Amino acid sequence: MADLKQTLKNKIPQWREDIRKLLSAHADTIVSSITLGQLFKGLRGVEAVVCDTSFVDPQQGLLIRGIPVLELIDRSAEEIFFLLCTGDLPDPAALEALRQDLEKRAGVPEYVWHMIESMPGDTDPMSLMSMAMVAMQRESVFLKRYNEGMPREAHWEATLEDALNIIARLPVISAGIYRGRILKKDLHPPKAGHGFMENFAHMLGVADPQGHFGEFIRRFVVVHSDHEGANASVLTSRIVNSSLSDLYFSISAAMNSLSGPLHGLANQESVKFVLEILKKFNGVPEAGALRDYIWQCLQSGRVIPGFGHAVLRYKDPRYVALFEFGKKVCPAHPVFRAVEILGEVAPPLLRKQGKAQNPYPNIDGISGALLHAFGIKELNYYTAMFSTSQILGICAQLIINRAVYSPIIRPRSVTTQWLKSFVSDVI
Repeated sequence: MADLKQTLKNKIPQWREDIRKLLSAHADTIVSSITLGQLFKGLRGVEAVVCDTSFVDPQQGLLIRGIPVLELIDRSAEEIFFLLCTGDLPDPAALEALRQDLEKRAGVPEYVWHMIESMPGDTDPMSLMSMAMVAMQRESVFLKRYNEGMPREAHWEATLEDALNIIARLPVISAGIYRGRILKKDLHPPKAGHGFMENFAHMLGVADPQGHFGEFIRRFVVVHSDHEGANASVLTSRIVNSSLSDLYFSISAAMNSLSGPLHGLANQESVKFVLEILKKFNGVPEAGALRDYIWQCLQSGRVIPGFGHAVLRYKDPRYVALFEFGKKVCPAHPVFRAVEILGEVAPPLLRKQGKAQNPYPNIDGISGALLHAFGIKELNYYTAMFSTSQILGICAQLIINRAVYSPIIRPRSVTTQWLKSFVSDVI
């Protein structure tokens, strides 16, 4: 098999031709309609984005290039990125070539560390991550080549160059923020010969005598690597990049979106709730006592974090992947035990309440709990770990968008008065 760039070169002409044929024959075909309710409720359920890297099936859950995520749980970050970009898993030679390429690009400019160190001590980790992206924008290959008159056909190659640089550097920056800014400890430099996941685990500096933390990071990165093209952070990156802003601007924007309480902070809220349970019951509660407490919470109007999904109608396989791992390596840890019991008692109560279309636990209900169990107890860093994993999917999607000439995203807006007039005319 060819390396990543050559594989893309081989595939892109067919992708362009497939889209050309679709548009030529079916450009006026209606794919999705939109109700007034959807217009006011975040366009939920409207098919409005084309994304070939991943898809969430209501029954199977997350599929990465058509492969169930549980079948990819032992793959490396480099394999996942190659798969996201091309639709194929790399052979050993292509995989090693990608790993070596990323290793060569992993050096973080000193000015980035100086900028991070200069910020006030209470600066949020996601602010630092976002600022680091914008600070490095001056090095964008896309920007340089665009200013030199790069043709549209070559936009994807320049985007790939930026993507490889960002993917190589982001784990170093993320781990450096954790060690240097949060823990006030020395940074662990990346090790030669190690891949994205192994180095990320190493640089975080968590004691790992049995290798369990490294295995957890592998699973964490895979399950957070991609999740369709229309969640808030990914869609933000796509909109920004559609204007031909480079990857640095686009990914910084995605990080800003991910930082919102309704998006990337969900796993923090879930851990807070579990810790609240442990404090209330002075330890791990019995199932019956927790059942009564959860029902009281629901009756009072409180939302139980870590449950439900906009698309899935079954248990989230990403949750399953991390839960089964936790069951193997830390079954007696109080936080994990509380999550386990919560996962047993909450779904029937959510069904009884009748509001949730999906009463099952999701990825946010377990990911933060395992981070806490492994000793990463600084909740404000959890979103940075999510962002470090998500970089694989965002970069792949934006490379593909530039390869197939995706235009600027520019829907129309209407006023509330226009809608009032519209519905009165319909009636």
